[in-house]
Amino acid sequence: MNRNVLSSVALVLGALALAACVTSSPAQDRGTAAYNTGNYLSANDAFSEEIRQNPDNPSAWNNRAVARVRLGDLIGAIRDYNRAIEVDPSDPELYFNRGNAFVASGLYKEAIMDYDRAIQISPTFSRAIFNRGIARALTSDPAAARQDWETAVGLEPDPYARAAMRRNAGLEPYPPVVAMAPPAGRPTTAATIAPPPAPGTLAGAPPPPAAAPAPGLASAQQPAASPLALDARALTTRAISRELDGDHAGAMRDLNAAVAIEPETARREAIIRLMRVLDAPR
Repeated sequence: MNRNVLSSVALVLGALALAACVTSSPAQDRGTAAYNTGNYLSANDAFSEEIRQNPDNPSAWNNRAVARVRLGDLIGAIRDYNRAIEVDPSDPELYFNRGNAFVASGLYKEAIMDYDRAIQISPTFSRAIFNRGIARALTSDPAAARQDWETAVGLEPDPYARAAMRRNAGLEPYPPVVAMAPPAGRPTTAATIAPPPAPGTLAGAPPPPAAAPAPGLASAQQPAASPLALDARALTTRAISRELDGDHAGAMRDLNAAVAIEPETARREAIIRLMRVLDAPR
């Protein structure tokens, strides 16, 4: 896989954003304020309070999922996205967001299914098409990946987003540049492409992702694992959280440790791929 493709996966790993709410509550407001200051544990607690008060609010489930990803709890985040989709199965952004969480978890086939659903609901959803291309590239289907990237570029109306897509997909000979953090104070339900950062830098991203949820996804759970595997998974999820918070060195230390103790070959190879993603030249 070429290094531009690997670098573009950062677009998925960073695709995190809070959902905008038509009406807000004190708990939602506290959660948003805590999240925006980097206090993800307090944000998680506030969104949990909102869920207890209003369990049929899909935005609260989405927002707690975002906070949980930041805390390294990818399994908990996916469960929250499952619930958000149960409440509102017609929102393509929720499938997009869960697809991004699946990619961060190394569950690329499940991610593709979610992106497919998002695209079925919203056929011009360029970000879902682009991220499906990333997931397809990670499952060794470069032809389908390139087709998705070219389609996404053709559909994307924002010139900055379009340029970033082209660079990250390797469709033009420029260094990969990821720019997708939403403006401060304007949370959205999925990653928002912002004006590009300085060349060669990776912007801190906000990832990204009617019918019932696709079979097999409604109760996404990891298979039973040995204590060593659980330790490796904990290290991997902490590494993702550290990378999102700007601690690249700490993330790589965790991933190296995870590779050393992961007993399952497939998962060990997935961790190695993730290391290449995070360590690719920017």
